[in-house]
Amino acid sequence: MSFSASASSGHNNTQELKKILSHYDRWEGVRYKFGGNSRKGIDCSAYMQRVFQDEFAVSLPRSTGEQMKLGSRVAKSELNTGDLVFFKTSPRQRHVGVYIGEGEFIHASTSMGVTVSSLDNQYWGERYELARRINGSDA
Repeated sequence: MSFSASASSGHNNTQELKKILSHYDRWEGVRYKFGGNSRKGIDCSAYMQRVFQDEFAVSLPRSTGEQMKLGSRVAKSELNTGDLVFFKTSPRQRHVGVYIGEGEFIHASTSMGVTVSSLDNQYWGERYELARRINGSDA
């Protein structure tokens, strides 16, 4: 399994997007809880674990720092559905979401819970750090 299947065409993979959005529909609004991994509260890296495990049978590491080491780096201009997007929210803190196309990503936000945000949003745009493309064999 590879999330780079659509890379050559530059278009988002429709099946991957449907799976990610279906997962989001079940988790939308679940509150953020640092260290959480359930519907009672979940943090950003645990939500990425859930999306990839539940929808693609891919196991990701628990921490954002470990997730940042997976796959291959992708330029912001080359993002595809399923790419992980990382943000530097403080000198020692990182945040992660999954790209869904059209400049948007799904993540567990500290203020909004599981939600969709825009990479063009001032807060996220200023903190964008990098993106990684995960292949099933990388995790």
